[in-house]
Amino acid sequence: MSIFKTKWIILKLSKTKPWEFLYTIFTKEYWKILCNKKISKKEKSLDLGYLVNFEITTKENQSIHKIRNIKIISEYKRENKSFKELNSYLIILSIIHNKIPTWAPILELFNLLEIITSHPNMDVTKLTLTRLKIISIFWELNENNSNPTIAKILKFINSNKIDRILKLTWISEEIEKKLELI
Repeated sequence: MSIFKTKWIILKLSKTKPWEFLYTIFTKEYWKILCNKKISKKEKSLDLGYLVNFEITTKENQSIHKIRNIKIISEYKRENKSFKELNSYLIILSIIHNKIPTWAPILELFNLLEIITSHPNMDVTKLTLTRLKIISIFWELNENNSNPTIAKILKFINSNKIDRILKLTWISEEIEKKLELI
């Protein structure tokens, strides 16, 4: 049996029993892992997008691991968020959950999730740009577009890190709507 500590983000959760949950988590060091945890009535329940420190207990040839000693670092603040904003965030988590294989060490994705989970001014435009950056990380973002402004934005997203991308402020509503469709 092994015990190790790491930082992780919840990509997916499902309830298996009244007080037991199955989590698909994404970690910086160990990538995508399946874990379960029995939650006591005194503990705060965990939700999608939480950035958490914890200990994981694993056994050889075991595909579902146990987690304990959970400390929530930050969570995606859902208060005062529009449906569109929450939906955009959930789409980002879903893309990562569905696209990243269990064995893939994509550190940039973890850093990106860490930034948007704790970013104080995250809005729909920034979430759209983040989603496009994730698509770019998976080599699926096509820079070619008939609109030259959109083509420039896509090229900028492909060639820059998320902290620079989130500084974009001049995107019009019309361009934003077109970017959402990509």
